[in-house]
Amino acid sequence: MSKNMKFMNIAYVIWVEGLESPIITGQVIELLKELRRYVKEGRLYLVAFQPVYSFLLRRFALKRANLKRVSAELKQNNIDLSLVPVIYPGWWFFAKWHQMPLVFIQAFPVLLYFSAFRKVKLFHCRSYPVTFPALVVKKLFGTRMIFDPRSPFPEENIVAGRWSDNSCTYKMWKRLEKKYLAGSDVTIAISKTYVEHFGKIAADARFAEIPNNVDLNKFVINKDFRAAFRSKMGINEDGVVFVYSGSLGNHWNDPRTYAKFLIKLRELDSKHRFLFVTPDVIELKRVFDQYGIDSEEYSAMPAELKDMPLYLSCADFGLNFMSEPDIRMSIKTVEYLAMGLPIIVNSNLLGGKELVNQHNVGLVVDLDDLNLNELKHFIQKKDQQLSLKCRKVACEKFSTEKVARRYAEVYLSLLG
Repeated sequence: MSKNMKFMNIAYVIWVEGLESPIITGQVIELLKELRRYVKEGRLYLVAFQPVYSFLLRRFALKRANLKRVSAELKQNNIDLSLVPVIYPGWWFFAKWHQMPLVFIQAFPVLLYFSAFRKVKLFHCRSYPVTFPALVVKKLFGTRMIFDPRSPFPEENIVAGRWSDNSCTYKMWKRLEKKYLAGSDVTIAISKTYVEHFGKIAADARFAEIPNNVDLNKFVINKDFRAAFRSKMGINEDGVVFVYSGSLGNHWNDPRTYAKFLIKLRELDSKHRFLFVTPDVIELKRVFDQYGIDSEEYSAMPAELKDMPLYLSCADFGLNFMSEPDIRMSIKTVEYLAMGLPIIVNSNLLGGKELVNQHNVGLVVDLDDLNLNELKHFIQKKDQQLSLKCRKVACEKFSTEKVARRYAEVYLSLLG
C-alpha cells in the first residue's frame, strides 16, 4: 500500500436513521468495525445526520446515551462517529420534491467540509436522500462516491402509498436515481436482481454485487432454548415451527399476507405452529383477529437483536413473503440461513427467489395458488443435511467478515 493511502480518508454517510436500530447496528456499525481490519490506513468516518430534536428534548435522553456508547465503541475500532444535527423530522426520510432543497442545503456544506478539511476522498452514501449532495461534491472536487440503494426507493414508496407514479415526487426521484447510477463510481447491488433492475435505468452504471451480512458468531442455534420454548408452545420435535422475523404492518411486509398463508396451512395434516418475532405484535394481533385466527395458532413477541438467534433457534423454516414484486433479498433471509433454516418465499421476493433457485436452500411458493402437496413434500424431506447446506451458504456468501472484505476491496480499488 502506498504512503499516500494514509491520506485517503473515507466517510460512510447515513441520513436520519437511528444508530440504535437493529438494521443499522448489524448492517452498518458491525460491518464497519469488521471492515476496519482490511482498510487499515487513513481515517474512517461514520457521518450520521440525525434530527436535531434528538439532541435537545429530554425524552431522547436514552437515545443520546446510546449515541455516546456507539461513539466510544467505534472509537475503539479506530472509526470516528460524526453526528450532524439537522432540522428534519425523521418521517421526512421519504422526502417529497419540495422537501429536497432542505436536505441539500443541510447536507451539502457538511460533505463539502469533510472533503475540503477532513480530506475525505470517498463517500459511501447509504440511501437516496443524501446521495445528491455527495454527487455535487464529487463533480466539484473529484471525490469518489458509492451509491448504496438498499431498496428501490421510488417504487418502494409507490407500494407504500406515499406517492403515485404520476406524481412530481416520483418523477424527481427517478431522474435523480438515473443521475446517481451514471454519476457514482460504484453502485452496490445486494443481488443480481438489483443489477438487472438498475441496469435497465442506466446502462453505463458500474456495479459491485455485495449482499447483506450476518454475524455467524451470534446467529447460532441454542438447543436448550429451542427445547424449552417449543415445549412452551406445545410442539415437540415431530412438529413444525414456521418463523417470521422483522417488522410488520407496512405494505411490503403485510401481516394480511401471512394471515392468508396461515389459514391455508390449516389443511396441512401435520402439527405446526407459527412464530412471529416482531416489534409490531399489536398490529399483527389486530389483523389476525380480523381473519379469525386464534391465539393458539401462533406466538408473537418482540425481541432485541441480541435475542433474535434464540427465537430463530426454535424454528424449522423461515418465512419471507412480499405482497408486491420487489427486487430485494431481505436481511432476515440471510439470518434464517445462518441458523440453518431453509427459507420459504413467494415469487414476489425476487432476490430471495434467485437465492433459492441458485443454491437450492428453500422453496418458492405461489400464495394465490398454494400447492400444499409440494409444501408438505418439502417439509418432510428437510433433514440435517439441508440445514447444514443453509448454514454453509451463509458462511460462504453472507458472513460479516466476507462482506466487509468485499467492501474493502471496492474502497481500496477506488482509492488506489
